[in-house]
Amino acid sequence: MLKLITFCALFANTLFCTAQIHCGRVELIDKDPINQSFSFDTFTKYQAGQTFNNVAQLKVVVEDKSVVDPLCQWFLNIKVDNNSASGTPVDEWEELTQYGSGSASNPLLNILEIRVRNACETSDINGVYTSFTNTTDVIEIISELISKTTETADCDSNANFPGSYATNYNEFNFIIDFRIKPNFSYNPGVYQLNFKFHLEEKI
Repeated sequence: MLKLITFCALFANTLFCTAQIHCGRVELIDKDPINQSFSFDTFTKYQAGQTFNNVAQLKVVVEDKSVVDPLCQWFLNIKVDNNSASGTPVDEWEELTQYGSGSASNPLLNILEIRVRNACETSDINGVYTSFTNTTDVIEIISELISKTTETADCDSNANFPGSYATNYNEFNFIIDFRIKPNFSYNPGVYQLNFKFHLEEKI
């Protein structure tokens, strides 16, 4: 018998800009949460999986202070929340509804893969599907650990200097895609994950 599994993903942006030290402004534009639901109700969907392009766009704006501080730089990452505080194992999707009383396991986080991309291939993980194994994992789009990069007239890898998607769209806009292939081994039901896009000034 075919199992029905429905997944719900909530994408929300988090921003820490209340006490900027080196930068004047650090902001993700269009910060409204995005919901994406997808169901597996045919054999074809289970076998082939599903890919969703342009699930979200991260439009980065980072501005210098009126007196330019050469230390102004930023980082951007993705975190996942499965409501583990309520008892969800750290490597599983949060169960909202289970259909029946199956003895299989609930879906694992790593069945969903996230791809980050832009025209300049700014991120080290540009175009590569990456997954979470548990809720302590962080997917680094622009890592906090790298030194400040130097802006050039061309595309810059790991661009973490002041700039804006409005004036440099190819470097400061990030497109988020994801794909999922659950296979037949999980309990049928409705499951949810929350993803947080985190932009912050590096202190």
